Amino acid sequence: MKILKYSPLFKEKCVKIFESNMPKFFAVDELQPFIDFLDHDIDDNYYVVENNDEIVACGGIFLTDDGKEAGLSWGMVHADHHRMGIGKFFTEFRIDLLKKTYPSKVYKVDTSQHTAGFYLKRGFETIEVIPNGFGKGIDKYVMKMGLQK
Repeated sequence: MKILKYSPLFKEKCVKIFESNMPKFFAVDELQPFIDFLDHDIDDNYYVVENNDEIVACGGIFLTDDGKEAGLSWGMVHADHHRMGIGKFFTEFRIDLLKKTYPSKVYKVDTSQHTAGFYLKRGFETIEVIPNGFGKGIDKYVMKMGLQK
C-alpha cells in the first residue's frame, strides 16, 4: 500500500469510493458537499491510498479556522475493500500526521454510529451524538482526542 497526495486526477476515483459507501456510511445529500470539498477545499492535506495499482481510500486532515482544533476529514475506504486493514493503516497515518503537523491540539472527527467504535479504538471519545445528523438513519457522532481532563 502507498499513500499519495491527492491531485484532481484522483477526483473520479474518490467520488466512486464515496458512492460505494452510500447509503449506509454516507447520505446521498452528502455527495455534492464532498465533490465541492474536492474542488475547492483540499489545502494540500488530502491523500489517497493506492493498493495493487488501484485507488481504494481517501482522506485528509484539517485545522479549524480558529486554530483551536485539528482533525480528520472525509476519510473513507471503498466498500469492496472494507475489513482488510486499509482503514486502520490510513487512519493511523493521518493521526500521526495530525500529531506532527498540529502538535498539542485537540483532534476531532465527525463520524456515524457505523464507525464510531473504530475511532474509539484509536483514542477518540464521543462528545455528542446528533440523531440523523448526517441524514435519515445516519447519526452524527462528534468525537475528540486529546481533551484535558
